[in-house]
Amino acid sequence: MSAYAMPVRYRMPFNFAQVIIAAFGAAVLCGFVFFVSEAAGASMRFSGGLFQNLDFIHILRFTAPPILILGLLTFVIGRAAPRFCRIAQWLGVAVAVVSIIVPILFAEDVLSGIALALMHLIVGASWYLAVNNSNKKYNDKEAAQALVPATASHYGATRR
Repeated sequence: MSAYAMPVRYRMPFNFAQVIIAAFGAAVLCGFVFFVSEAAGASMRFSGGLFQNLDFIHILRFTAPPILILGLLTFVIGRAAPRFCRIAQWLGVAVAVVSIIVPILFAEDVLSGIALALMHLIVGASWYLAVNNSNKKYNDKEAAQALVPATASHYGATRR
């Protein structure tokens, strides 16, 4: 079996540290939006959906843990199939954007709906950046090196 037939295993589709940074960055930004919107007069009350009254702890619970857990799952699957990262990246953004309709429909006041819709956009953008296939150059370089024989003079020494 030659070195050319060996499958290349990708080490990391992205650095998991960027998921952690994106998750806590999104939590901080969403917390900021929450406090600014409450100061502006948003009631953060909703007539339907999961909650009747949205508190700061809900913002933290539904921002950082989903990004961390789904980021870990994407990282594990992305090691075996690097193309999955791109699919997961856009799927997460699509879910965040489509779910904007819920706070707009169920908000008791306009400011609450706008604030929660903005938080959905922040989470979507954070997710996009979190699972970005940032190690593509590293993985492509490693794949190219796997195709090169172990010694450069291997063929030159045998053909003389």
